[in-house]
Amino acid sequence: MVDEIEPHSSPGGDHGLRGCWARIPPGARLVIPIALLLAVVVVSFYNWVRPARDDWSRLPSRLVCQVQSGPAPPPSLTVASVDVAHPRGNVLALTVHFVEPLAPGDQLVYSLANNGLPFAALTHQQGGNDLAIRNVRQPGGADIRSGKGTSAALTQPDAVEMVLDLTKFGIEQELVSPALTVSSSGYAMQICHG
Repeated sequence: MVDEIEPHSSPGGDHGLRGCWARIPPGARLVIPIALLLAVVVVSFYNWVRPARDDWSRLPSRLVCQVQSGPAPPPSLTVASVDVAHPRGNVLALTVHFVEPLAPGDQLVYSLANNGLPFAALTHQQGGNDLAIRNVRQPGGADIRSGKGTSAALTQPDAVEMVLDLTKFGIEQELVSPALTVSSSGYAMQICHG
């Protein structure tokens, strides 16, 4: 008599994946696919709802300033510290504190860079406390109008506050790591970085 061969069996027995699966108890055979499906759903949901990368995560609270080689500026032009803040949205706030109050008529140029790329130049305007703001990323250095989210002024005799909406300078999806260069005619530059 000829033994019939079952269509789903192999001549050497079930030693492969099907054999391993058949040896697993029925309860575990139900739980394993459900657990794998649940893991895929959880990972997919996390990737869908996770917050975007925080472009402000490396923002320092204070910049450290160094005077470059050359004639040292007088105390009224020497930067003591620069406070950095992120008040809202895409707004960067800097407060530049000087060792002594600025003398009337002192002309300083503040150059701001993000990740080493310059984006703004600020200069004192004649006859007032406000600073003119220029976007150096645009050809010709277009002036940025002060208003909601963007302004710069001498707010105390020894402090200049700058509030800059970075979207006006084309900075939207970049990591924010500011650097400030303060220069005055006849004196060494001061570079402040985080």
